Amino acid sequence: MKRRGFSLVEVMISVVVLTVGILALAGTSGAITRMISQGGQLAASALAVEGRIDILRATPCASLAGGSATQGQYALTWTVASSGFLRTVNVTVSYNTGRGTRTDTYQSTISCAT
Repeated sequence: MKRRGFSLVEVMISVVVLTVGILALAGTSGAITRMISQGGQLAASALAVEGRIDILRATPCASLAGGSATQGQYALTWTVASSGFLRTVNVTVSYNTGRGTRTDTYQSTISCAT
């Protein structure tokens, strides 16, 4: 007479494999949550920089100069370099991520030709 079913060893191995898979999914979900949070902070910092560059574009070319400002949790610092009719603006934004301070640099060019 043949018996059907699984042995105790087979059941234990399948439970171990299932446990490893569930733990891997749990670890991945934590990493994904961190990445989504970082993406939101990066997008918000880019918006802060975009606003500063818009203000600099509206400034007459003769008055363009470097400076710094704080916008919410974002510390902005910018420099302006002249080259003929072009002004190269470098904006550095720093903010706290909870795991440390992150600093991103953006660059834009403003034409002063009339």
